[in-house]
Amino acid sequence: MNLSHTVDAAAQLVAHADCLVHHSQLIRDAPLHAYWSYSRELTNTWMQNLAICQRVLEDSNPIRRRHCWLEYEPDLRDILRADVLHRVWYTILQSADQAAGKRHVEPIARSVLAAQMQVRIRCLKLILAGHSIDAARMRSLNQLRKNAEMWSDFLCAHLALTHEVDDIFYNQRRAREWGQQPLSIVFPELRLPERLPTSDLNWQMASGIRKNDSLNALQQLLRKMLDCFPDTAFDKNGLLRGHEK
Repeated sequence: MNLSHTVDAAAQLVAHADCLVHHSQLIRDAPLHAYWSYSRELTNTWMQNLAICQRVLEDSNPIRRRHCWLEYEPDLRDILRADVLHRVWYTILQSADQAAGKRHVEPIARSVLAAQMQVRIRCLKLILAGHSIDAARMRSLNQLRKNAEMWSDFLCAHLALTHEVDDIFYNQRRAREWGQQPLSIVFPELRLPERLPTSDLNWQMASGIRKNDSLNALQQLLRKMLDCFPDTAFDKNGLLRGHEK
């Protein structure tokens, strides 16, 4: 999943957040634990890979260092993209607990986000160190970081401010500016509250991911999130309800 696909998927989670925020009792423990378990496994894999990459960077052989970047750059990009999904999902789950006046799903979301933040810090340190190896590729990664941070704030803003989720933003000022406007204005592609389908978002994505077993790491992560929605959120074709084609 490139960043545009990741943002597309995160936007669809936001579009259907009310299903979970106002009916948190529908969030079952089993899929929520599966999300936590897979996220932990994915984070551990990334941490191990980045540790290997760090050791290679300490080697004096420039050819070996460059080969390292070619091998592990996809992980760096996935870490930055996953941050958008994790922050949106954390905002949704914490909002659900805030609306219900209890602490049920938020601890799991917080645990996952904390692990994501740790691996992201290591990722950013490697990007910084990598400027001496391939400055152009590192600039590309840094731009991806900035774009992911912007989209994360944008997608989380309205829901986070509505439910007082104050610890999720990279830039509080811009997020508050976005969050103070009606979501239907900030994000017209969703056409809220009617939630009519449009060509701007790929509403078939969720159906395809839920039916397909050959998924990459971020698609698997998205599937674990979608599994937390109740079956009633999907129609007979696997489309999120309200977006039938």
